[in-house]
Amino acid sequence: MKILLMLLSLSAFAFGHTTFLQNSGFSSGFLHPMGGLDHVLAMVGVGMVAFFASKRGYLLLFAFIAAMLISAILGFLGVKIPFVEEGILVSIAVVFTLIGFAKKISLGAIVAVVAFFGLFHGFAHGAEFQSGSFAAYMSGFTLSTLFLHLSGIALAYAYTKSAKADAKFVEEKEYV
Repeated sequence: MKILLMLLSLSAFAFGHTTFLQNSGFSSGFLHPMGGLDHVLAMVGVGMVAFFASKRGYLLLFAFIAAMLISAILGFLGVKIPFVEEGILVSIAVVFTLIGFAKKISLGAIVAVVAFFGLFHGFAHGAEFQSGSFAAYMSGFTLSTLFLHLSGIALAYAYTKSAKADAKFVEEKEYV
């Protein structure tokens, strides 16, 4: 019961879509993706998928960021897109599922899926902009998103190195 209460009390931190830290400019744009666990998980996950997908996995980063920027402009302009929060939450599940299947699915299909979900994340960024320089705000959340993607790549790389080291250790112990 204590664990359930703790998780429920932390659930408010899962969503980055509040007006907190959304005043203006580069710094609020940079902090927005890091302000909610939903964005952090999805963007780190995209980096992990990019690592496992292929040597051209970097295309996923470009696709996500390009879709994110386009839909951020739409959100800023007041265009309505339904089910944005739901799309963001589903993106986490789909992206982390793609990690396990990245080598089995064509890169083009993964790029399309990642770009589709990038639309939801970008729209949330653009729709919540309040004042100041939208260009600076976009620059901030673009850099932050790239940082989170690269963190995912680093995490996936560290995982593979660790898994290889564990496999080597087990192999050496089998011969003893």
